[in-house]
Amino acid sequence: MQREDFVGIFRAMDGLPVTIRTLDPPLHEFLPHSKEEITALASKLGVDAKSLIEKVESLREANPMLGHRGCRLGIVYPEITEMQARAIFEAAARSQAKA
Repeated sequence: MQREDFVGIFRAMDGLPVTIRTLDPPLHEFLPHSKEEITALASKLGVDAKSLIEKVESLREANPMLGHRGCRLGIVYPEITEMQARAIFEAAARSQAKA
């Protein structure tokens, strides 16, 4: 999904410099909130609902501004930064190939 967003950005900027800010949100904003939502997601993912509930609870932040903001998200979950970097590079390559 992000790769397509980045392709759109590169195309819209038409060769001009682009600064991309990687994700730094409070993670709980992207997680299901109720047990019903978590259970539904667990079913879709084919994972145990109890373990997903525990994971969601462990990621909930009491003060999001002191949580996974800025580079801290990428330090704790480097796979997120790796995914975003790959999406940016692939989008840049795709945009150059079509130019």
